[in-house]
Amino acid sequence: MKTYTGPTLGGATATITCPDWCTVDHAYWDDRADDCFHKSSLLEVMPPRDRAGHPTPVFHPQLGAELQLHSTSTSPSGAAVWLQLSEYKEDGVELDLAGVDSHLAAVDRYRDGLAKLRGLLAGIDAERRRH
Repeated sequence: MKTYTGPTLGGATATITCPDWCTVDHAYWDDRADDCFHKSSLLEVMPPRDRAGHPTPVFHPQLGAELQLHSTSTSPSGAAVWLQLSEYKEDGVELDLAGVDSHLAAVDRYRDGLAKLRGLLAGIDAERRRH
C-alpha cells in the first residue's frame, strides 16, 4: 500500500493512502494531500500503420482513458473516467458511470461494424488471391 504525506490546501500536513491501481508519484508533483487525484495507468488506442507499414500522420494516441479518484472527496463526482481525445490532456471529457456505459456501447457498435468490414475485406481478398 502506497501512502503520501504532503501539504494540504490549508497549510497543514496530511497523509493519504493510494488505491492499489494509483500510478501517480504525488511527492514528485508536490500534490496537496487533500486536493489531488489518484490515477490509473492510461489505456491508449494508437493509430495503426498502413498496409505498407508506414505510420499514420498522427503519432499520438487517438483515444486514451484513465480512472481518476479525488484524494478526499467521497461524493460520486469525486471519481470519474477521463476520456482523453487527443495528445493534450485538456482535450477530453470526464465520464461518470452512465457516461462510461454509453461510451462502451458506442465502442461495441464500432467494433461490431469494423468486424463486419473485416469480414467483407477478407472475402474480397480471398477472391482476388484466387485469380
